[in-house]
Amino acid sequence: MKIEVLGIVGAPSSFSLQVPDAKASPYTLYGPRGVFLKGDVFIVADTGNHRVLVWKAIPLHGEPALVVLGQRDFYSDSPNAGGDTERGLFMPTGVFLSDDGKLFLADAWNHRVLMWEKLPEENFSKPDHVIGQPSLKSVDRNMLFWCFGVYYHGDLYVCDTGNRRILRWKGVPDSMQKPDDVYEGFSWPHTLCKNEDRFFVADAGTGVSKVYVFENSLSDAYNCNSYIGQREGCDEMSLNLPYGVSANGDFLFIGDTSNNRVLVFRGDSVKPVAVVGQRNFFECGENRWEKVDEQSLCWPYAVFSAENILLIADTGNNRVIIYRFSV
Repeated sequence: MKIEVLGIVGAPSSFSLQVPDAKASPYTLYGPRGVFLKGDVFIVADTGNHRVLVWKAIPLHGEPALVVLGQRDFYSDSPNAGGDTERGLFMPTGVFLSDDGKLFLADAWNHRVLMWEKLPEENFSKPDHVIGQPSLKSVDRNMLFWCFGVYYHGDLYVCDTGNRRILRWKGVPDSMQKPDDVYEGFSWPHTLCKNEDRFFVADAGTGVSKVYVFENSLSDAYNCNSYIGQREGCDEMSLNLPYGVSANGDFLFIGDTSNNRVLVFRGDSVKPVAVVGQRNFFECGENRWEKVDEQSLCWPYAVFSAENILLIADTGNNRVIIYRFSV
């Protein structure tokens, strides 16, 4: 399998172990924990800067973002925009753009999921809908607690991480509507995704480093059909705090976060066919304990793949890396 770097979003590296600049601008990122691509629309949850950046084309050559959500401008970085909870954000993580153009965002530390009916065209746009709070002004721990992951395909799924569960609603719910299903037994579920017939849940918590596999429909953790991560550690059969997972046809990509790598699986195999960020399956150092360059990763929190593109939110390096892969 061939995997090559196409571009890097974020400040350039000094090619040392020094972390790239994170100061808010149209070009920079600070600890991004969510990334998404649909067509030419490229979206990053710039978590540490409490904002979401939107491009209308994949920024392969350092192009600036066109729209910022959560902040009044591209150079602001305060939680909740300094006090505006209706338009501001606090540690946004999971992001999802649906086939019909709805933008969903897990606004994690505000304990809510936000939705825009269509992709915003203007900076600091107010969300059209909130889930998990009675209004956009409320950010208390109510229905949700540190919600990190969101997935929508007719039904809405939310990783209610702090409550150690996943919630499902049929369609888009009202703000405080009770979920239609609650799936429990997880340790710290961060991300979920789906291919044609299987659901995958990245669960990373105390003593748990697994990606659960469910056939046909989601269920409680102890009812899973199988899982990836036979043990916690650093080798081809191990995971260490996997926060991200993305399914793309026959391929599955796992952000093996604490091992500073992304593992690639194909078909039903529980053994990876490739590794990104390390030279082999038995090395797991941050930036390979060498330097920040195109081949290194530091705490990759989120992954997303579509077509032949792989996106990695290289969180510890304040950047997103864009790859192209082929078999």
